[in-house]
Amino acid sequence: MALTTEEGCIVPTSRSLVFGGDARLLEGVLISGEVVGGNVDQERRAESRLQMTGYLEAEARIFSAYALSPSVRALSLTQPRVRLRALEVGAGEPAVLLHGFSHCAAHWAPLVSRLSDVRGVILDLPGHGAADAVDYRGIDLRAWFTEMLTGCLDTLGLKQVRLIGHSQGAMIAFWFALDAPTRVRSVVAIGTPAVAFGARLDSLRFLTRPGIGRLLLWMPKPPAAYRQIMAETMGGPAVRAYPELVRSTYLATHRSGYAKTISSYLREMFRGADAEPRRYTLSDDELRRLTQPVLVLWGAEDTRFQSIEGAKAKASLIPHGRFEVVPGGHEPWLDDLDACAGLISVFHSG
Repeated sequence: MALTTEEGCIVPTSRSLVFGGDARLLEGVLISGEVVGGNVDQERRAESRLQMTGYLEAEARIFSAYALSPSVRALSLTQPRVRLRALEVGAGEPAVLLHGFSHCAAHWAPLVSRLSDVRGVILDLPGHGAADAVDYRGIDLRAWFTEMLTGCLDTLGLKQVRLIGHSQGAMIAFWFALDAPTRVRSVVAIGTPAVAFGARLDSLRFLTRPGIGRLLLWMPKPPAAYRQIMAETMGGPAVRAYPELVRSTYLATHRSGYAKTISSYLREMFRGADAEPRRYTLSDDELRRLTQPVLVLWGAEDTRFQSIEGAKAKASLIPHGRFEVVPGGHEPWLDDLDACAGLISVFHSG
């Protein structure tokens, strides 16, 4: 599949399928808020299906570049009622990987290609990739994601897993380790874990404003503008080094339901973080109650939302915690894959 621009915006230009040409990959994928095959407008459904196909193709090319061919499994949970997608690569001890805000499963491809000791289970989180959209208004995020991960592990038949989370995904991993400790063997947290360590993230608050927040999340982005946005989370060098990943991320997030999911998620996250007591930020007592081994990897340039000194002080409260500064930014494995993969492999072998 090729990617081109339409009125200056990134769009897919091919209808071919991916991962062996198996058309079943699109069965049950969320299309314009409903399931493929449901009673929806045919033209709208065809357009959404084409966009999803474009995303899956771009994702497949990224995994293929690292000699990976993931098996794909749809997860239909009843509590909470949501459909997700899991990509599995490798063999060994199961490790569930949770991507960050506005990213997608393909971001993990370089890292999992170097983790020979794990069976990587990469989830599309709600509103991203091929997962259902979710309206988080009035929902306790911590309880919801703990229930979601419990449902995922039960559906996959996994009693206990290692967790590897990036950014928002790292915060979710910490919540789950605290609230379902018997299901978690260890945690690797990469980058600022959203508000878990007390970061404010004030520059994201405008995305929670009624109307304008969803509009800004939904509206198409010219390629140059989108690369600039992604440079703030991936880092400028990574954006230049991984152009296909940037395109894949655009297609994974500019889809039906994404804007509603992210805007309502951020609104609830900030509401909880601003409350007294703070609901989503981990207290010092909670950090001391983490019983699992924890590795925190922090990019030397990941200082936009929280200082390295402040993050290290929080990590020092974790009884079996280890804090490592590595080269790079918020997604440091895209800057120095050897350093990150090496530290995680050693951590897992300990």
